Amino acid sequence: MAKDDRVFVGVDLGATKIMAAAYDAKMRPISTEKMKTPREANAKKVVGALSEAVRLCLEAAGPGLALGGVGVAVPGPLDRAKGIVRYTPNMGFKDYNLGQELENLFGAPAYLDNDVQAGAYGELRAGVLRGKTNAVAVFLGTGIGGGIVIDGKLFRGSSGSAGEVGHMIIHEGGSLCGCGNYGCLEALASRTAMAKDAVALAASGKAPGMLDAAGTDIRKYRSSAFEASLGAGDKYIKKAVDRAAFWLGVGLANIVHILNPEAIVLGGGVVSRFGEKFRDKAVESMNDHLMPGLAGTAEILLSELGDLAVPTGAAFFAAEGVGA
Repeated sequence: MAKDDRVFVGVDLGATKIMAAAYDAKMRPISTEKMKTPREANAKKVVGALSEAVRLCLEAAGPGLALGGVGVAVPGPLDRAKGIVRYTPNMGFKDYNLGQELENLFGAPAYLDNDVQAGAYGELRAGVLRGKTNAVAVFLGTGIGGGIVIDGKLFRGSSGSAGEVGHMIIHEGGSLCGCGNYGCLEALASRTAMAKDAVALAASGKAPGMLDAAGTDIRKYRSSAFEASLGAGDKYIKKAVDRAAFWLGVGLANIVHILNPEAIVLGGGVVSRFGEKFRDKAVESMNDHLMPGLAGTAEILLSELGDLAVPTGAAFFAAEGVGA
């Protein structure tokens, strides 16, 4: 197999969707595939859907190309060296050797990594963080995760879990977080946090646009529902979104105080839907909470890669692992 004939596939394996993208030997995206993750918490069914997404990506990439490697970005703890997924909520993985199974299926090397660290790496190698030396990526969706770049390299930490910015406690005694603590950034600024406020507003009649878009089933309160609600003029939903941006700004101020990065990139579904206005509200709050002299030291950027940030990072991990 010639180097120019190789294609690398990166996969964002999430509890609700699987996003795969194929890249040529020069790491340019050439095909993508998106599908829903099987609802059953069944690892075999999830692996089947994942492998089908990879297969379709390869098929769309064109004839004469061979899979050089596949990188899979996974939420939750894992053993990167052994390719073992320790645990993922809602997908049925527990001490599961996903890396080996994928290698058996495709006859090519497989690499696993953390999803948000892969997103940070994607932005570093091919997105808005190119050329940055010290930076942080913060991804907002159902939860909040992050990745840290120090001296131009992804910082893993002692056990590989560096970048859990969503679980910094910024409001002692605040809202309950899924991790079990109270007042985490994730419990105050994620889409889940916004949804808890929004469902009460819809049920009480204060957000008719949201009620039309998603009813009172919190599982339907996705970023698209918020976009529809804001478009319908739900002023109380706007307040809930602005409140999340305020708390995000508090979190960003903490990041600046601790790491002094030159840039922070914001990504994820919430940011892609709300964009510059949400970013600007967060920056305003951040500056209000920074000690004198630090305002303006970190550029707050929006993701350049969007949904492709995580697959791009995963594909780069695979390509670099086999020496592309």
